Amino acid sequence: MNTDSKLYASVFDSRDQESLGRFLAKVGRELYLYRFALRNFVFNTLRTRYRRSVLGFLWSLLNPFFSMMVMAVVFSVVFRLEFKNFSMYVFSGLIPWSYISACLIGGTQALINAEGFLKKVYVPKMIFPMMVVTVETVNLFFSVVSMSLLALLFGAPISWHIVLLPLAIVIAFLFNLGLVLIVSIVTIYFRDLTHILTVVLQALFYLVPIVYPLDVFPESTRRLFLLNPFYYFINLFRKTIYSQEAMVWQDWLIPLALAVVSLSIGIVILKAQDREVVYRL
Repeated sequence: MNTDSKLYASVFDSRDQESLGRFLAKVGRELYLYRFALRNFVFNTLRTRYRRSVLGFLWSLLNPFFSMMVMAVVFSVVFRLEFKNFSMYVFSGLIPWSYISACLIGGTQALINAEGFLKKVYVPKMIFPMMVVTVETVNLFFSVVSMSLLALLFGAPISWHIVLLPLAIVIAFLFNLGLVLIVSIVTIYFRDLTHILTVVLQALFYLVPIVYPLDVFPESTRRLFLLNPFYYFINLFRKTIYSQEAMVWQDWLIPLALAVVSLSIGIVILKAQDREVVYRL
């Protein structure tokens, strides 16, 4: 059986809809067959973002560099903290937050923007949410590079745990992929979600300990932050990049559990709406 016939079977085999296991196998098979399409989608998205720009991809490095610089200066003055140390505190929280929020906002349009493809040829729907998360993961890499340059420039401390940062990124990738699957499908039925989510994330930014230390709050208030699932990813990245404290298993297990739950819900929703998405676009 050649590749085309294998692809044909993976697309039109109705048995794939009978169980979650068959559906997962179908998704995995299609992601492998369309891996080059995913790579091209990611590359073209990144290239289009900086088309006709003089500095091109260099803006991927400069944007987070200047953003983190401004925020660190402003909030170090507000809280009257040492810039060298406080800058890394801000950067280590801002990087995962920007990653999560960018994935969510971009994810709302993942399937809507792919309408032209989905209505003309068969392309696995999982490709487009994964493309959004992959593009933002590339931007995350540039943010980490920018942070490292700033740390070297100001002599700011970096934790030796940073060698574990790739593992933290993998967990965050899975968490974001689940969220993007959810919001990309929900937005098809409720187009205002993009605007609502933008406002909600702007409000949540100040409800997560990113630009202020958590110890400025009383003990009873700090417990409220534990109800926010985003807090655990901020905490994981912060301990990996900045904190000199020893990491415990909870630092990894809670984000991993959240990632599994998020991805599981996203896949279940994708399976339930797999046949309806094209007709709702």
